[in-house]
Amino acid sequence: MLTIRKSLYKSIYDDLVNKIISSTYQMGEQLPSETELDRIYNASRTPVRQALKQLENDGYIYRLQGKGSFVANRRPAEMWTRMTGFRSNYIDKWEEISSRTIGIDQTHGCYSHLFNIDKNQKVVHLKRVRYFGDTPILYLEHYINPIIPDEIFSENLSFISLNELIEDKLGIEIVRAEEEIEPITVKPDIAEILSVRLDKPLLKVTRISYDKNNLPIDVNPYIVNTNEWKYKVDFERDDG
Repeated sequence: MLTIRKSLYKSIYDDLVNKIISSTYQMGEQLPSETELDRIYNASRTPVRQALKQLENDGYIYRLQGKGSFVANRRPAEMWTRMTGFRSNYIDKWEEISSRTIGIDQTHGCYSHLFNIDKNQKVVHLKRVRYFGDTPILYLEHYINPIIPDEIFSENLSFISLNELIEDKLGIEIVRAEEEIEPITVKPDIAEILSVRLDKPLLKVTRISYDKNNLPIDVNPYIVNTNEWKYKVDFERDDG
């Protein structure tokens, strides 16, 4: 009987994937260093680096220069999904879209684990409203990774797309996002902003946006005025 052995790097990769999926290594947690992995798997540096590179390519980890490898806040994307956004719903009427920043401050402790920062380090926090004509459609909040300088937000408080602002000002391109969606009961202050009844059920979406290095840049909880906008996701098969 012919026995086919896995390559060493593939064995290391499979074991690390299993540990990530089973939450032995949890979201945001740092993996052992390359030297420690060499010892754990009784391997040389080459197969360990190959395994880490494959984990990064497959979206299980992200790597920070000089700091190490960390478990990403995701699982590999399904073959039927692609990133869409608010613009796709209003592409034919984009000239009628406007936004207003109604609050900007700094907070700490919010998403520090995701951003891999000290819990006492401050994070820029924006509160914004997006309109279609005179009608409020979205109430948005943004928690921004501290690598983004806060002065770019104060220069133009009426920008429409945060992703485009960051790319234009800093050359950082958002290439991937993940979302969680949940129904909520609206709070009085949000009901007033969106001009809806207090008993109106609304949709809350939390979007986390990542750059090409799989670094989380923006955590964006937003509330949808479902009187005006039905949440829509497009699916497109990717055979690549």
